[in-house]
Amino acid sequence: MTSDESTPRAPTHPWRAHLRWLVPLTFLGVVAVLAWREAGQLDLPQLQRALLQVPTLPALGVALLALAAVAFTGSIDLVIARWLGLPIGARDVLRLGFVANALANTLNLYGTLGSGVRLLGLTARGIELARGAALVGLQVLSLPLGLSVLIIITLALGSRPITATTTTHWLAMLVLAAAACYLPAFFVLSGRRRLMRWLPAGSGLPPLRLKLALAALSFLDWLLSAAVLYGCLYLSGAHVKPGPLLGSFALAQALGLLSLIPGGFGVFDGLMLLALTSGGYDNAAVLSGLFLFRVLYYLLPLLAGLYVGSGLLVGQLPGVARMTARLRTHPLFAVLGLPGSLLAGLGVHVLAVLTFGAGLVLLASAAIPAVHEHVVVVRAVLPLAAVEGSYWLSILTGVLLLGLGRGIDGRLRVAYRLAQPLLILGAILAVTKGLHFGEALFLLAIAVLLRARKREFTQRAMSLSSMTTAAWLAGLSVVVLAFFAVGIAQVLGDDSFDLWYFGHGEHASRLARGLLAAALGVLIYLIWQSFAVRRPSLALPDRAELERARQIYREHGGGEFGHLSFMRDKALFWSADRGAVVACAAIRDRLVALGSPCGPERAIRRAILDFRQYADGQGRKPVFYEVLEPHLSLYHDLGFDLFKLGELATITLAEFTLAGKRWEDLRQAVNRSTREQLEFELVEPPFDTMLMAQVEQVSDAWLAAKGMQEKGFSLGRFDLDYLAWSPLALVRQAGRIIAFANVLPPYGPDGTASIDLMRHLDDAPRGTMDFLFARIMQWARDAGHERFSLGMAPLSSVGDNPYARLNERLAALAFRYGGRFYNYQGLRHYKDKFQPQWTGAYLAYPRGVWVPSLLVDIAALVAGGYRRLLRD
Repeated sequence: MTSDESTPRAPTHPWRAHLRWLVPLTFLGVVAVLAWREAGQLDLPQLQRALLQVPTLPALGVALLALAAVAFTGSIDLVIARWLGLPIGARDVLRLGFVANALANTLNLYGTLGSGVRLLGLTARGIELARGAALVGLQVLSLPLGLSVLIIITLALGSRPITATTTTHWLAMLVLAAAACYLPAFFVLSGRRRLMRWLPAGSGLPPLRLKLALAALSFLDWLLSAAVLYGCLYLSGAHVKPGPLLGSFALAQALGLLSLIPGGFGVFDGLMLLALTSGGYDNAAVLSGLFLFRVLYYLLPLLAGLYVGSGLLVGQLPGVARMTARLRTHPLFAVLGLPGSLLAGLGVHVLAVLTFGAGLVLLASAAIPAVHEHVVVVRAVLPLAAVEGSYWLSILTGVLLLGLGRGIDGRLRVAYRLAQPLLILGAILAVTKGLHFGEALFLLAIAVLLRARKREFTQRAMSLSSMTTAAWLAGLSVVVLAFFAVGIAQVLGDDSFDLWYFGHGEHASRLARGLLAAALGVLIYLIWQSFAVRRPSLALPDRAELERARQIYREHGGGEFGHLSFMRDKALFWSADRGAVVACAAIRDRLVALGSPCGPERAIRRAILDFRQYADGQGRKPVFYEVLEPHLSLYHDLGFDLFKLGELATITLAEFTLAGKRWEDLRQAVNRSTREQLEFELVEPPFDTMLMAQVEQVSDAWLAAKGMQEKGFSLGRFDLDYLAWSPLALVRQAGRIIAFANVLPPYGPDGTASIDLMRHLDDAPRGTMDFLFARIMQWARDAGHERFSLGMAPLSSVGDNPYARLNERLAALAFRYGGRFYNYQGLRHYKDKFQPQWTGAYLAYPRGVWVPSLLVDIAALVAGGYRRLLRD
């Protein structure tokens, strides 16, 4: 039952917004002061006894009643849907209503969460926005009807709330009288078209028959809620008479609604505690019953709703963002409290929290001594060794479950396989250590839920350095440290403590020995996480795999970077059908692909998706570095964000000639080459050993003069195996090699020729590299190649307008003022002289990744690691 939803309202004045926080805090403060007086007299061992004495099977019956009560609220949705004539099945309406009610009961704020979930679910199923909003609006207005009816009936029957004084009695009666007025007000005001103008045209005003049905259903809804509370109190030993309980329940719920706190948390509980204890009922039994009510009526349906709702919108996710934007424009729902996309993955997250909670329960039950009655029964049934072993193993199991919660959250297959037997073992140990049947059923229920989601645990690894992992480890540490604190407190408070004394009733000694089990559990988990969760290293390709890749390049094109895969510093990722390939490397938790996949055009989209799924399976962020404009729509459609890295310059070789101003620099270099006795030579592999020794000398001299080290990933390096895959262009002076470049051949029918390494001796004549450049382009033109790539101009045309993203505008500042570190503008101006065609190159990355850190990671990848990056 969504007892805390109120009609959504448009944004109000600032002082009214402050009231939204002031009113709940005031209610909580007043109730807390009053309830503290009663709770201060509480005997904690007595509360523990009351909780442990709750019979398991009847508690399960009340739990089923609580789930049925929350699900029954969906009948209101169903009646309204039938009146509006919505084309949606009863099963879908009830399922959506259950999820919305379960979430709204506990997490709701200002009525937006349950309304938002309903409206998103309805719109996702093709229901018109206006008609879906009408259903949600009527549902919100109908919920307080039942409470009003309940108050009228209890007052008519003489069932007054339990109060301590005459003053509080009359205040309570005043609140109940005001709440009772909601029923006639609804019947009158809902008949005015001006107030109900948000209903869709043609539907008319709600007829009397519909109003009566809504009032009856809402009344049954509240009555079921009260029945669950009655059952919880009865099982806890507080045998409250139905009449006074209904009166107190109605008052507490009315004030809980008025407090604007989700579920009336704190307000409802405090008022019920005050009422029942003033009526003479034992405060331990009342607190135990209220705690059980919160667990069964609020927490249990919440977990069930998250679990069921996790698949509610999965099939509709591509349109959820568009629907949310539309819904926010509707006057009835100006603000939505829950983006529908969050529901998609909540099922597994809930299982992770439950797994962590299972470990917490095992440790908590070990830290709290069992009551005397349980000790007597266990002593009569089980030998001491079995009790001691169960206790020790349950602590070890609990710590391991705490850690495995992170693996469940990361959908790790290995974590799922370990959690299943540990939960079953924990359930057995819960019985053998102290007859905790409720605890055992809780653990077995989690095991069943995990089994139902078996197919979702597909991950092979996860990030061990992420903030998420750190948060889970922090939670594990807090729980274990709290357990240690309880254990040490027990030991220090026991004057007769003996670590090696074994006995059924020696809780302090047993707990002290259990601290060793907790420490061992932490150690085992950390070792397991370090080795079992580690990502597999990427395998570098052998000669045969590179040959297969080259065949793909020749048939379908290798893009701008296909040839760089022959450096063998990158792994080759193949699509599932082996039709497309992309070179990639890993750094930290990033899996970075160089360029777009190479292969048939129809296979590239599939390859991008396969690469993303492969990275996700290892807990890595998939990144595509330097993808060009023709494929950007694919990355956008597959959920990537884009950051412009710069522009790639290409020229049409048919236009290349040494005549004219456009090619003046190259022409002058060629003319000077005769006077400088420069000769050009293009050498095909395999290369002579003596030749490569001379080329290596040139390369070493160039690196020494520049004070640089070899790079990698997206930049070529001097490596004999790499250079053997393509021709070498040489410049000789008087027979001595003074400059060279490796030529990247064009691949595929529309391939682009280019060069990678261009190195020369420091004493080479001025214009030597222009001469080499000109001769290579002449060779490519004469060989019939169509285009030639001049390479990238980093940060060119990035963030050069006021509407660009912040990251790109910061990059524009680096382009303008970063010449001290890299000649961005000079490189752009040099290539601009040839009047090339500029094509944007982009970084494609998953949404939510911080771009500056990603660029630093790629820089480290190019440098050969963070150590070399920092050293350079």
